[in-house]
Amino acid sequence: MTSTDAPAHGLPGAISHGRHRSRLLLAAGALVLTGTVVVGVAVSGAGAAPAELGTIDGASVTRDELLFHMERVRPAIENEVLVETGSGSVDWEAPLGDATAIDRLRTAALDELAADRVVLDLGHERGLVPFSDFAGFEQALADTNTARAAQLDEGEVVYGLTSFRAQEFYGRTIADLRTRLVSALSSGSDPVIDVSDEEVREAFDAHAEDWTLNASTYQLTRIAVPLASTTAEQFAARLAAEGVDAVSGADPDTTVSASTLDGATGLLDGGSRTPDPRLVAEVATLPAGALSSPVVELGEHVVYRVDAVIVDHDAAFTAYADRIRAQLENTALDALIAERVAAQVRQMNSNALHQLTMEDTH
Repeated sequence: MTSTDAPAHGLPGAISHGRHRSRLLLAAGALVLTGTVVVGVAVSGAGAAPAELGTIDGASVTRDELLFHMERVRPAIENEVLVETGSGSVDWEAPLGDATAIDRLRTAALDELAADRVVLDLGHERGLVPFSDFAGFEQALADTNTARAAQLDEGEVVYGLTSFRAQEFYGRTIADLRTRLVSALSSGSDPVIDVSDEEVREAFDAHAEDWTLNASTYQLTRIAVPLASTTAEQFAARLAAEGVDAVSGADPDTTVSASTLDGATGLLDGGSRTPDPRLVAEVATLPAGALSSPVVELGEHVVYRVDAVIVDHDAAFTAYADRIRAQLENTALDALIAERVAAQVRQMNSNALHQLTMEDTH
């Protein structure tokens, strides 16, 4: 299956420490690769693929619907094949392992189609969307564009796009529905997605270093020389080779002073100076004693040495708890979708699938 939201790095390991419901949902996610039943139906004949390619849980999969998803996943599969082969272009019909690139494209499109049907079914079950199939989506798109055109004709203000293309409307629909599904499934007296405060704290503690920037204070030493006295590269190399004390003691043009960087605001010395954003990002990754890359400030080459990093972990948890909870809930939604996809019965006309060509996707 394909997922609309990928969890932040480090979180999947933390989730495994969660409560039993989240464990069950996450474990079910692995079934998507092995649990789905696919039945190929061989038919004779060649030419264009028929209008119906098969069924998922008895609901028809049409040629137009699968081509639509082939267009959606094509950029990702194309990039994947280019990286894998090292070629400058994709030969969709050439052998690629046990299949071809277009076989991989068809499979990825069918997997996305199956997963998105689950999202639409979940939304429809809870009254969040008025349709649960591709035909309903196409009707919703037509109705939306017709309504917007009528508003324009009447001189009304239309916010956003005046007319949607199918791909952008579909992407927006699925993304918005996922957001509302998380809210719906995690509320009520018996929520389907139940992320506890303990799970959020466990996820934070397991990867606390990923969440500390906005609650960190960096005590620095600022070493500076006039721009005209040297180059940035020479200055940085000399500091690395000789050390700050040796350079400042031997060169009267070098100035050394204490400085403080607030990780939450990204400001130096209580807001008196705004540093280069690249400096802030780099300092956040440096251990105590390390030197930053040189930057230009106020007519000087400047290098900062990290002397100490002070982290308020409670403040960090407060700042990031909602974001961590949202990521855990989205991961649990992915697992629920995977569980349902794994239980689907796909009965596909394998011959018809292989009649879909790249020309059909244009």
